[in-house]
Amino acid sequence: MRYLQSTFLIAILFGTMDSAGQAAENLWLDRARSSITSHELRSHVGVLADDTLEGREAGSRGGHAAARYLIKRLEEAALQAAGDDGAYSQRFHGRSQNLLATLEGSDPELKGETIVVGAHYDHVGYGTRRNSYGPWGYIHNGADDNASGVSTLLEVIDALVHGEYRPRRTILFAFWDGEEKGLLGSKHWMKNPTLPVSSIRLAINIDMVGRLTNGRIEIMGTRTGAGLRQLMSTTRLSGANWIDYPWEIKDNSDHWTFYEANIPTLCVHTGLHDDYHRPSDDVEKINFEGLQEVSRYLLEQLCELADADQLPEFRSKARQESSKSRQAIEASLPALAQRFNFAWQYTAEQPGEVVVKEIQQDSQAAEAGLVVGDKIVAVNGQPINSEAMLPAMAFASESEIELEVVRTGSAEPISLTLPLEGKRIRLGLSWRSNDAEPGSVYITRVVPYSPAANAGLAVHDRIYSLNGESFIGQEDLFARVQEMIEKEAPELQFLVETRGNLREISVSFKLPEPPVNDSTL
Repeated sequence: MRYLQSTFLIAILFGTMDSAGQAAENLWLDRARSSITSHELRSHVGVLADDTLEGREAGSRGGHAAARYLIKRLEEAALQAAGDDGAYSQRFHGRSQNLLATLEGSDPELKGETIVVGAHYDHVGYGTRRNSYGPWGYIHNGADDNASGVSTLLEVIDALVHGEYRPRRTILFAFWDGEEKGLLGSKHWMKNPTLPVSSIRLAINIDMVGRLTNGRIEIMGTRTGAGLRQLMSTTRLSGANWIDYPWEIKDNSDHWTFYEANIPTLCVHTGLHDDYHRPSDDVEKINFEGLQEVSRYLLEQLCELADADQLPEFRSKARQESSKSRQAIEASLPALAQRFNFAWQYTAEQPGEVVVKEIQQDSQAAEAGLVVGDKIVAVNGQPINSEAMLPAMAFASESEIELEVVRTGSAEPISLTLPLEGKRIRLGLSWRSNDAEPGSVYITRVVPYSPAANAGLAVHDRIYSLNGESFIGQEDLFARVQEMIEKEAPELQFLVETRGNLREISVSFKLPEPPVNDSTL
Protein backbone atom coordinates (compact mmCIF):
# COMPACT_ATOMS: atom_id res chain seq x y z
CA MET A 1 0.00 0.00 0.00
CA ARG A 2 1.33 3.42 -0.87
CA TYR A 3 0.44 6.96 0.13
CA LEU A 4 0.70 9.72 -2.40
CA GLN A 5 -0.36 13.22 -1.45
CA SER A 6 -0.02 14.38 -5.05
CA THR A 7 -2.53 11.66 -5.96
CA PHE A 8 -4.91 13.15 -3.41
CA LEU A 9 -4.45 16.63 -4.86
CA ILE A 10 -4.96 15.33 -8.39
CA ALA A 11 -8.05 13.49 -7.19
CA ILE A 12 -9.38 16.65 -5.60
CA LEU A 13 -8.64 18.66 -8.73
CA PHE A 14 -9.65 16.22 -11.42
CA GLY A 15 -11.75 13.55 -9.70
CA THR A 16 -9.49 10.62 -10.61
CA MET A 17 -9.66 8.72 -7.29
CA ASP A 18 -12.80 7.07 -5.99
CA SER A 19 -13.81 7.52 -2.36
CA ALA A 20 -12.78 3.97 -1.42
CA GLY A 21 -9.28 4.43 -2.84
CA GLN A 22 -8.83 7.75 -1.12
CA ALA A 23 -10.08 6.33 2.18
CA ALA A 24 -7.58 3.45 1.94
CA GLU A 25 -4.69 5.79 1.23
CA ASN A 26 -5.75 8.09 4.07
CA LEU A 27 -6.02 5.13 6.42
CA TRP A 28 -2.48 4.01 5.57
CA LEU A 29 -1.07 7.47 6.18
CA ASP A 30 -3.00 7.91 9.41
CA ARG A 31 -1.60 4.63 10.72
CA ALA A 32 1.93 5.44 9.58
CA ARG A 33 1.80 8.87 11.19
CA SER A 34 0.40 7.41 14.40
CA SER A 35 3.31 4.98 14.59
CA ILE A 36 5.67 7.93 15.13
CA THR A 37 5.40 8.72 18.83
CA SER A 38 7.11 11.17 21.12
CA HIS A 39 7.93 8.22 23.39
CA GLU A 40 9.95 6.42 20.70
CA LEU A 41 11.65 9.65 19.66
CA ARG A 42 12.59 10.29 23.28
CA SER A 43 14.06 6.78 23.46
CA HIS A 44 16.29 7.34 20.41
CA VAL A 45 17.44 10.79 21.52
CA GLY A 46 18.06 9.45 25.02
CA VAL A 47 20.47 6.81 23.71
CA LEU A 48 22.30 9.02 21.23
CA ALA A 49 22.64 11.98 23.61
CA ASP A 50 23.67 9.94 26.65
CA ASP A 51 26.91 10.83 28.44
CA THR A 52 28.28 7.36 27.70
CA LEU A 53 28.63 8.32 24.02
CA GLU A 54 30.87 11.24 25.02
CA GLY A 55 29.48 13.67 22.45
CA ARG A 56 29.73 11.33 19.43
CA GLU A 57 32.82 12.94 17.91
CA ALA A 58 33.55 11.48 14.47
CA GLY A 59 35.82 8.44 14.73
CA SER A 60 35.69 8.31 18.53
CA ARG A 61 34.51 5.38 20.66
CA GLY A 62 31.31 7.28 21.34
CA GLY A 63 30.82 7.80 17.62
CA HIS A 64 31.32 4.07 17.06
CA ALA A 65 28.80 3.26 19.79
CA ALA A 66 26.26 5.50 18.06
CA ALA A 67 27.01 3.77 14.75
CA ARG A 68 26.38 0.33 16.28
CA TYR A 69 23.03 1.51 17.58
CA LEU A 70 22.05 2.84 14.15
CA ILE A 71 23.21 -0.26 12.29
CA LYS A 72 21.07 -2.39 14.57
CA ARG A 73 18.03 -0.23 13.73
CA LEU A 74 18.76 -0.58 9.99
CA GLU A 75 19.06 -4.34 10.33
CA GLU A 76 15.72 -4.47 12.17
CA ALA A 77 14.17 -2.51 9.33
CA ALA A 78 15.61 -5.03 6.84
CA LEU A 79 16.73 -2.24 4.55
CA GLN A 80 19.21 -3.05 1.82
CA ALA A 81 22.77 -2.15 2.84
CA ALA A 82 24.22 0.58 0.64
CA GLY A 83 27.70 1.06 2.08
CA ASP A 84 30.94 -0.60 1.00
CA ASP A 85 31.14 -4.31 0.13
CA GLY A 86 27.51 -5.06 0.96
CA ALA A 87 27.69 -3.47 4.40
CA TYR A 88 25.83 -0.53 5.89
CA SER A 89 29.09 1.24 6.67
CA GLN A 90 31.24 3.37 4.40
CA ARG A 91 34.48 4.11 6.19
CA PHE A 92 36.63 7.16 5.58
CA HIS A 93 39.46 9.07 7.25
CA GLY A 94 40.45 6.07 9.34
CA ARG A 95 37.74 5.46 11.95
CA SER A 96 34.91 7.65 10.63
CA GLN A 97 31.98 6.04 8.83
CA ASN A 98 28.81 6.92 7.00
CA LEU A 99 25.88 4.52 7.41
CA LEU A 100 23.82 3.92 4.27
CA ALA A 101 20.70 1.90 3.38
CA THR A 102 18.16 1.90 0.57
CA LEU A 103 14.47 1.24 0.12
CA GLU A 104 14.22 0.21 -3.50
CA GLY A 105 11.67 1.83 -5.75
CA SER A 106 8.76 -0.15 -7.17
CA ASP A 107 8.06 1.75 -10.38
CA PRO A 108 9.82 0.20 -13.40
CA GLU A 109 10.55 3.65 -14.84
CA LEU A 110 11.22 5.64 -11.67
CA LYS A 111 13.11 3.18 -9.45
CA GLY A 112 16.33 4.24 -11.17
CA GLU A 113 15.84 7.71 -9.66
CA THR A 114 16.96 8.33 -6.08
CA ILE A 115 15.97 10.62 -3.23
CA VAL A 116 18.69 10.97 -0.59
CA VAL A 117 17.43 11.59 2.95
CA GLY A 118 20.20 12.18 5.47
CA ALA A 119 21.04 13.34 8.98
CA HIS A 120 24.49 13.60 10.55
CA TYR A 121 24.94 11.57 13.73
CA ASP A 122 28.28 12.97 14.91
CA HIS A 123 28.76 15.88 17.28
CA VAL A 124 31.75 17.70 18.82
CA GLY A 125 32.76 15.36 21.67
CA TYR A 126 34.10 17.37 24.59
CA GLY A 127 34.31 20.57 22.57
CA THR A 128 37.23 22.80 21.70
CA ARG A 129 37.72 26.48 21.02
CA ARG A 130 37.22 25.71 17.32
CA ASN A 131 33.86 23.93 17.53
CA SER A 132 32.20 24.96 20.80
CA TYR A 133 30.89 28.11 22.42
CA GLY A 134 31.96 26.65 25.74
CA PRO A 135 32.59 25.75 28.37
CA TRP A 136 35.12 23.33 26.84
CA GLY A 137 36.25 20.01 28.21
CA TYR A 138 32.73 18.87 29.08
CA ILE A 139 30.63 16.35 27.18
CA HIS A 140 28.60 18.00 24.43
CA ASN A 141 25.70 15.58 24.04
CA GLY A 142 24.17 17.28 20.99
CA ALA A 143 20.59 16.26 21.77
CA ASP A 144 19.28 18.71 19.20
CA ASP A 145 22.46 18.72 17.09
CA ASN A 146 21.80 16.22 15.73
CA ALA A 147 20.34 13.38 17.79
CA SER A 148 16.97 14.97 16.99
CA GLY A 149 17.44 14.69 13.23
CA VAL A 150 18.78 11.14 13.48
CA SER A 151 15.84 10.09 15.64
CA THR A 152 13.42 11.63 13.17
CA LEU A 153 14.99 9.65 10.33
CA LEU A 154 14.84 6.42 12.36
CA GLU A 155 11.15 6.91 13.05
CA VAL A 156 10.40 7.75 9.42
CA ILE A 157 12.18 4.56 8.35
CA ASP A 158 10.24 2.52 10.91
CA ALA A 159 6.91 3.98 9.76
CA LEU A 160 7.68 3.25 6.11
CA VAL A 161 8.94 -0.32 6.40
CA HIS A 162 6.40 -1.56 8.94
CA GLY A 163 3.61 -0.10 6.84
CA GLU A 164 4.89 -2.10 3.87
CA TYR A 165 5.33 1.10 1.89
CA ARG A 166 6.80 0.73 -1.59
CA PRO A 167 7.97 4.05 -3.03
CA ARG A 168 8.02 4.55 -6.77
CA ARG A 169 11.53 6.00 -6.52
CA THR A 170 14.44 4.52 -4.60
CA ILE A 171 15.20 6.21 -1.27
CA LEU A 172 18.75 6.29 0.09
CA PHE A 173 18.84 6.79 3.86
CA ALA A 174 22.14 8.27 4.99
CA PHE A 175 23.52 8.83 8.48
CA TRP A 176 26.49 11.10 7.87
CA ASP A 177 29.62 11.18 10.01
CA GLY A 178 32.12 14.03 10.22
CA GLU A 179 29.62 16.82 9.54
CA GLU A 180 30.99 18.82 12.45
CA LYS A 181 34.49 18.58 10.98
CA GLY A 182 33.53 20.19 7.68
CA LEU A 183 30.85 17.99 6.09
CA LEU A 184 33.47 15.26 5.68
CA GLY A 185 31.07 12.32 5.47
CA SER A 186 28.78 13.68 2.77
CA LYS A 187 31.74 15.04 0.82
CA HIS A 188 33.44 11.65 0.96
CA TRP A 189 30.30 9.95 -0.29
CA MET A 190 29.98 12.41 -3.16
CA LYS A 191 33.54 11.61 -4.23
CA ASN A 192 33.03 7.88 -3.61
CA PRO A 193 29.32 7.29 -4.25
CA THR A 194 27.79 3.91 -3.52
CA LEU A 195 25.13 4.50 -6.18
CA PRO A 196 25.22 6.73 -9.27
CA VAL A 197 25.17 10.41 -8.40
CA SER A 198 23.40 10.98 -11.72
CA SER A 199 20.38 9.09 -10.33
CA ILE A 200 19.79 11.58 -7.50
CA ARG A 201 16.77 13.80 -8.11
CA LEU A 202 16.59 15.38 -4.66
CA ALA A 203 18.56 15.48 -1.41
CA ILE A 204 16.90 16.15 1.95
CA ASN A 205 18.94 17.01 5.03
CA ILE A 206 17.48 16.82 8.56
CA ASP A 207 19.48 18.88 11.04
CA MET A 208 18.42 20.20 14.45
CA VAL A 209 14.66 19.63 14.51
CA GLY A 210 14.18 19.20 18.25
CA ARG A 211 13.44 22.75 19.37
CA LEU A 212 10.20 23.59 17.59
CA THR A 213 9.32 27.11 18.78
CA ASN A 214 6.19 29.11 17.93
CA GLY A 215 5.24 26.33 15.52
CA ARG A 216 7.95 27.26 13.00
CA ILE A 217 9.43 24.52 10.78
CA GLU A 218 12.08 25.80 8.40
CA ILE A 219 12.43 24.24 4.95
CA MET A 220 15.50 25.67 3.27
CA GLY A 221 16.08 25.12 -0.44
CA THR A 222 12.61 24.97 -2.01
CA ARG A 223 13.81 27.37 -4.71
CA THR A 224 16.53 24.96 -5.85
CA GLY A 225 13.82 23.14 -7.83
CA ALA A 226 10.76 24.72 -9.43
CA GLY A 227 7.64 23.58 -7.61
CA LEU A 228 9.29 22.24 -4.45
CA ARG A 229 7.41 24.67 -2.24
CA GLN A 230 4.08 23.23 -3.33
CA LEU A 231 5.39 19.68 -2.87
CA MET A 232 6.46 20.56 0.67
CA SER A 233 3.08 22.07 1.60
CA THR A 234 0.52 19.97 3.45
CA THR A 235 -3.01 19.74 4.77
CA ARG A 236 -1.92 17.93 7.94
CA LEU A 237 0.06 20.36 10.09
CA SER A 238 -1.60 20.51 13.49
CA GLY A 239 -2.37 23.46 15.70
CA ALA A 240 -0.41 26.63 15.01
CA ASN A 241 2.48 24.89 13.24
CA TRP A 242 3.65 26.45 10.00
CA ILE A 243 6.39 26.26 7.37
CA ASP A 244 8.98 28.96 6.80
CA TYR A 245 10.56 28.86 3.33
CA PRO A 246 13.75 30.99 3.37
CA TRP A 247 15.32 31.85 0.03
CA GLU A 248 19.00 31.77 0.94
CA ILE A 249 21.03 28.54 1.06
CA LYS A 250 23.60 28.32 3.84
CA ASP A 251 26.74 26.17 3.80
CA ASN A 252 26.22 24.99 7.37
CA SER A 253 25.24 21.34 6.96
CA ASP A 254 25.30 18.33 4.62
CA HIS A 255 22.71 19.71 2.20
CA TRP A 256 25.47 22.00 0.95
CA THR A 257 27.39 19.06 -0.52
CA PHE A 258 24.50 18.24 -2.85
CA TYR A 259 23.69 21.86 -3.58
CA GLU A 260 27.25 22.36 -4.84
CA ALA A 261 26.72 19.36 -7.13
CA ASN A 262 23.68 21.07 -8.74
CA ILE A 263 21.18 18.71 -7.12
CA PRO A 264 17.86 20.12 -5.84
CA THR A 265 18.30 20.23 -2.09
CA LEU A 266 16.15 20.74 1.02
CA CYS A 267 17.11 21.18 4.66
CA VAL A 268 14.60 20.64 7.49
CA HIS A 269 15.40 22.67 10.62
CA THR A 270 13.64 24.23 13.64
CA GLY A 271 16.16 26.95 14.45
CA LEU A 272 19.29 27.75 16.45
CA HIS A 273 19.25 28.42 20.19
CA ASP A 274 21.51 29.40 23.08
CA ASP A 275 22.54 25.77 23.69
CA TYR A 276 23.95 25.35 20.18
CA HIS A 277 27.42 23.71 20.40
CA ARG A 278 27.41 23.92 24.18
CA PRO A 279 27.35 21.17 26.84
CA SER A 280 23.81 22.31 27.69
CA ASP A 281 22.29 20.85 24.51
CA ASP A 282 20.70 18.00 26.49
CA VAL A 283 17.68 15.71 26.23
CA GLU A 284 15.49 17.53 28.73
CA LYS A 285 15.43 20.59 26.47
CA ILE A 286 14.01 18.76 23.46
CA ASN A 287 10.43 19.55 22.49
CA PHE A 288 9.34 15.96 21.83
CA GLU A 289 5.79 16.84 20.82
CA GLY A 290 7.27 19.24 18.29
CA LEU A 291 9.77 16.61 17.16
CA GLN A 292 6.89 14.21 16.61
CA GLU A 293 5.12 16.83 14.49
CA VAL A 294 8.22 17.40 12.35
CA SER A 295 8.75 13.65 11.93
CA ARG A 296 5.17 13.04 10.85
CA TYR A 297 5.34 15.96 8.44
CA LEU A 298 8.57 14.65 6.92
CA LEU A 299 7.07 11.18 6.52
CA GLU A 300 4.17 12.56 4.53
CA GLN A 301 6.28 14.79 2.31
CA LEU A 302 8.87 12.08 1.64
CA CYS A 303 6.08 9.79 0.41
CA GLU A 304 4.77 12.50 -1.87
CA LEU A 305 8.21 13.27 -3.27
CA ALA A 306 9.08 9.62 -3.79
CA ASP A 307 5.81 9.02 -5.63
CA ALA A 308 5.51 12.23 -7.65
CA ASP A 309 5.28 11.71 -11.41
CA GLN A 310 8.19 14.10 -11.90
CA LEU A 311 10.67 15.98 -9.72
CA PRO A 312 12.19 19.29 -10.81
CA GLU A 313 15.63 19.85 -12.23
CA PHE A 314 18.13 22.00 -10.37
CA ARG A 315 17.26 25.68 -10.59
CA SER A 316 20.51 27.62 -10.91
CA LYS A 317 18.83 30.99 -10.25
CA ALA A 318 18.64 29.97 -6.59
CA ARG A 319 22.35 30.78 -6.31
CA GLN A 320 21.66 34.48 -6.87
CA GLU A 321 18.66 34.74 -4.54
CA SER A 322 18.61 36.01 -0.97
CA SER A 323 16.27 37.48 1.59
CA LYS A 324 16.94 40.89 0.05
CA SER A 325 15.90 39.80 -3.42
CA ARG A 326 12.88 38.10 -1.89
CA GLN A 327 11.73 41.40 -0.39
CA ALA A 328 11.98 43.05 -3.79
CA ILE A 329 10.25 40.28 -5.75
CA GLU A 330 7.48 39.53 -3.23
CA ALA A 331 6.77 43.16 -2.35
CA SER A 332 3.08 43.77 -1.75
CA LEU A 333 1.19 46.36 -3.75
CA PRO A 334 0.00 49.58 -2.10
CA ALA A 335 -3.57 49.77 -0.84
CA LEU A 336 -6.22 51.02 -3.23
CA ALA A 337 -7.97 54.26 -2.43
CA GLN A 338 -11.57 54.05 -1.25
CA ARG A 339 -14.21 54.81 -3.82
CA PHE A 340 -15.68 57.62 -1.70
CA ASN A 341 -13.90 60.50 0.01
CA PHE A 342 -15.26 60.52 3.53
CA ALA A 343 -14.31 58.92 6.82
CA TRP A 344 -16.94 56.82 8.54
CA GLN A 345 -17.61 54.70 11.59
CA TYR A 346 -19.93 51.72 11.84
CA THR A 347 -22.14 51.16 14.87
CA ALA A 348 -23.87 47.88 15.59
CA GLU A 349 -27.09 49.41 16.88
CA GLN A 350 -30.40 48.19 15.48
CA PRO A 351 -30.77 49.06 12.73
CA GLY A 352 -27.07 49.39 11.96
CA GLU A 353 -25.80 52.70 10.76
CA VAL A 354 -22.70 54.35 9.37
CA VAL A 355 -21.84 57.72 10.89
CA VAL A 356 -20.03 60.21 8.65
CA LYS A 357 -17.01 61.51 10.59
CA GLU A 358 -15.09 63.62 8.08
CA ILE A 359 -15.52 64.77 4.48
CA GLN A 360 -12.81 66.02 2.16
CA GLN A 361 -13.43 69.48 0.78
CA ASP A 362 -14.55 69.66 -2.84
CA SER A 363 -15.00 65.88 -2.86
CA GLN A 364 -17.76 64.02 -4.65
CA ALA A 365 -19.31 63.22 -1.27
CA ALA A 366 -19.49 66.92 -0.41
CA GLU A 367 -20.92 67.77 -3.82
CA ALA A 368 -23.54 65.03 -3.37
CA GLY A 369 -24.75 66.80 -0.22
CA LEU A 370 -23.34 64.52 2.47
CA VAL A 371 -22.39 66.30 5.70
CA VAL A 372 -20.49 65.35 8.85
CA GLY A 373 -22.83 63.71 11.38
CA ASP A 374 -25.09 62.13 8.78
CA LYS A 375 -26.13 58.58 9.61
CA ILE A 376 -26.24 56.30 6.59
CA VAL A 377 -28.89 53.65 7.29
CA ALA A 378 -29.30 52.07 3.84
CA VAL A 379 -27.27 51.56 0.65
CA ASN A 380 -28.94 50.91 -2.71
CA GLY A 381 -32.18 50.35 -0.87
CA GLN A 382 -30.80 47.76 1.55
CA PRO A 383 -30.54 48.46 5.30
CA ILE A 384 -27.02 48.59 6.74
CA ASN A 385 -26.50 45.26 8.52
CA SER A 386 -22.76 44.92 8.86
CA GLU A 387 -19.55 46.93 8.88
CA ALA A 388 -18.59 45.54 5.47
CA MET A 389 -21.82 46.46 3.72
CA LEU A 390 -21.07 50.07 2.73
CA PRO A 391 -17.59 49.43 1.25
CA ALA A 392 -18.74 46.14 -0.27
CA MET A 393 -21.60 47.92 -2.05
CA ALA A 394 -19.22 50.62 -3.21
CA PHE A 395 -16.77 48.05 -4.63
CA ALA A 396 -19.53 46.12 -6.43
CA SER A 397 -21.31 49.16 -7.93
CA GLU A 398 -20.42 50.56 -11.34
CA SER A 399 -20.25 54.32 -10.86
CA GLU A 400 -22.56 55.45 -8.05
CA ILE A 401 -24.52 54.30 -5.02
CA GLU A 402 -27.78 55.45 -3.49
CA LEU A 403 -27.60 56.39 0.19
CA GLU A 404 -30.44 56.81 2.67
CA VAL A 405 -29.34 59.27 5.34
CA VAL A 406 -30.79 60.27 8.70
CA ARG A 407 -29.77 63.87 9.47
CA THR A 408 -30.17 65.82 12.67
CA GLY A 409 -32.96 68.37 12.24
CA SER A 410 -34.56 66.52 9.35
CA ALA A 411 -37.83 64.75 10.04
CA GLU A 412 -37.54 62.32 7.11
CA PRO A 413 -34.60 60.30 5.75
CA ILE A 414 -32.74 61.95 2.89
CA SER A 415 -31.85 60.15 -0.33
CA LEU A 416 -28.49 61.01 -1.89
CA THR A 417 -26.75 59.77 -5.03
CA LEU A 418 -23.03 59.44 -4.39
CA PRO A 419 -20.69 59.21 -7.42
CA LEU A 420 -17.86 56.72 -6.92
CA GLU A 421 -14.21 57.07 -7.79
CA GLY A 422 -12.14 54.46 -9.58
CA LYS A 423 -13.26 51.18 -11.12
CA ARG A 424 -15.64 48.54 -9.93
CA ILE A 425 -13.91 45.82 -7.90
CA ARG A 426 -15.39 42.35 -8.03
CA LEU A 427 -12.88 40.02 -6.36
CA GLY A 428 -10.45 42.34 -4.58
CA LEU A 429 -7.24 40.40 -5.32
CA SER A 430 -3.94 41.15 -7.02
CA TRP A 431 -1.34 38.46 -7.62
CA ARG A 432 2.00 37.73 -9.23
CA SER A 433 3.73 34.58 -10.45
CA ASN A 434 7.34 33.44 -10.03
CA ASP A 435 9.39 30.95 -12.04
CA ALA A 436 10.34 28.99 -8.90
CA GLU A 437 6.66 28.30 -8.22
CA PRO A 438 5.06 27.27 -11.54
CA GLY A 439 1.33 26.66 -11.63
CA SER A 440 0.73 29.05 -8.76
CA VAL A 441 0.51 32.73 -7.89
CA TYR A 442 1.18 34.58 -4.68
CA ILE A 443 -1.13 37.32 -3.51
CA THR A 444 0.27 40.85 -3.51
CA ARG A 445 -2.83 42.79 -2.46
CA VAL A 446 -6.18 42.11 -0.81
CA VAL A 447 -8.69 44.95 -0.87
CA PRO A 448 -10.30 45.44 2.56
CA TYR A 449 -13.99 44.48 2.73
CA SER A 450 -13.81 42.86 -0.71
CA PRO A 451 -15.08 39.29 -1.30
CA ALA A 452 -11.48 38.06 -1.15
CA ALA A 453 -10.89 39.78 2.18
CA ASN A 454 -14.19 38.51 3.59
CA ALA A 455 -13.15 34.95 2.66
CA GLY A 456 -9.90 35.27 4.62
CA LEU A 457 -7.33 35.52 1.82
CA ALA A 458 -4.20 37.45 2.74
CA VAL A 459 -1.09 38.93 1.16
CA HIS A 460 1.59 36.28 0.47
CA ASP A 461 -0.91 33.42 0.37
CA ARG A 462 -0.34 31.11 -2.60
CA ILE A 463 -3.14 30.00 -4.95
CA TYR A 464 -2.67 26.56 -6.52
CA SER A 465 -6.00 25.86 -8.20
CA LEU A 466 -9.32 27.45 -9.15
CA ASN A 467 -12.51 25.40 -8.83
CA GLY A 468 -10.51 22.19 -8.79
CA GLU A 469 -8.48 22.98 -11.90
CA SER A 470 -4.83 23.90 -12.21
CA PHE A 471 -3.68 26.93 -14.20
CA ILE A 472 -0.51 27.95 -16.01
CA GLY A 473 0.30 31.32 -14.45
CA GLN A 474 -0.99 34.73 -13.47
CA GLU A 475 -2.52 35.62 -16.84
CA ASP A 476 -4.25 32.26 -17.18
CA LEU A 477 -5.74 32.57 -13.69
CA PHE A 478 -6.85 36.15 -14.41
CA ALA A 479 -8.63 35.07 -17.59
CA ARG A 480 -10.41 32.21 -15.83
CA VAL A 481 -11.52 34.36 -12.89
CA GLN A 482 -12.72 37.09 -15.23
CA GLU A 483 -14.70 34.56 -17.27
CA MET A 484 -16.41 33.19 -14.18
CA ILE A 485 -17.25 36.66 -12.91
CA GLU A 486 -18.77 37.58 -16.29
CA LYS A 487 -20.86 34.42 -16.06
CA GLU A 488 -22.00 35.63 -12.62
CA ALA A 489 -20.66 32.62 -10.74
CA PRO A 490 -21.91 32.83 -7.14
CA GLU A 491 -18.50 31.87 -5.73
CA LEU A 492 -14.93 30.82 -6.55
CA GLN A 493 -13.15 27.89 -4.93
CA PHE A 494 -9.40 28.31 -4.42
CA LEU A 495 -6.80 25.82 -3.18
CA VAL A 496 -4.65 28.10 -1.04
CA GLU A 497 -1.36 27.67 0.78
CA THR A 498 -0.62 29.83 3.80
CA ARG A 499 2.84 29.30 5.32
CA GLY A 500 2.90 25.67 4.23
CA ASN A 501 -0.70 24.88 5.18
CA LEU A 502 -3.00 23.89 2.31
CA ARG A 503 -6.72 24.53 2.53
CA GLU A 504 -9.69 25.27 0.30
CA ILE A 505 -11.23 28.74 0.48
CA SER A 506 -14.57 29.72 -1.03
CA VAL A 507 -14.91 33.34 -2.14
CA SER A 508 -18.55 34.36 -2.29
CA PHE A 509 -19.86 37.36 -4.20
CA LYS A 510 -22.88 37.65 -1.94
CA LEU A 511 -22.94 40.54 0.49
CA PRO A 512 -21.85 39.61 4.03
CA GLU A 513 -24.66 38.25 6.15
CA PRO A 514 -25.73 40.35 9.13
CA PRO A 515 -24.55 39.14 12.54
CA VAL A 516 -26.89 36.84 14.45
CA ASN A 517 -28.22 38.41 17.65
CA ASP A 518 -29.20 35.71 20.13
CA SER A 519 -31.72 36.49 22.83
CA THR A 520 -32.14 34.52 26.03
CA LEU A 521 -35.37 34.58 28.01
